[in-house]
Amino acid sequence: MTKFSIDTGGGAHATQTPLTDVRVPVLHREGATCDIYAPGHQLHYKHQGAAVRTRSLSTKQVLVDQTWVTLVLDDGTERVWRHHDPDRLNRMIELLRGSCVIYPDAHALRVGPYWFNCATQVDAWEECSLVFPVIRQ
Repeated sequence: MTKFSIDTGGGAHATQTPLTDVRVPVLHREGATCDIYAPGHQLHYKHQGAAVRTRSLSTKQVLVDQTWVTLVLDDGTERVWRHHDPDRLNRMIELLRGSCVIYPDAHALRVGPYWFNCATQVDAWEECSLVFPVIRQ
């Protein structure tokens, strides 16, 4: 059975388009993608599920300097983590100010509804092509 988009008033004579024909562009940054699920890279849904069941701490400030993320907690203490996509993290922080929560036992950061897998200072850090893509001219 083929699913069709909702009829918006065209009645029986309207042309219906199958939902499978809808094209969603794939977002890439300058052709670079990251498929690493190590600390500081992509967040697997199982990691997110485990993180949400651990203790959480709210932050009052998140500072991003390249891949370094300084988290200032509500009690004034700081943690320094890393994340491979500082541009995306900064956009979410700017868009959703004041809604940052960390899950320190799972090295996860949540900004509003967006989750980020971070690497702590004791985690092994692995660079990926997403951080500093080579731009050829």
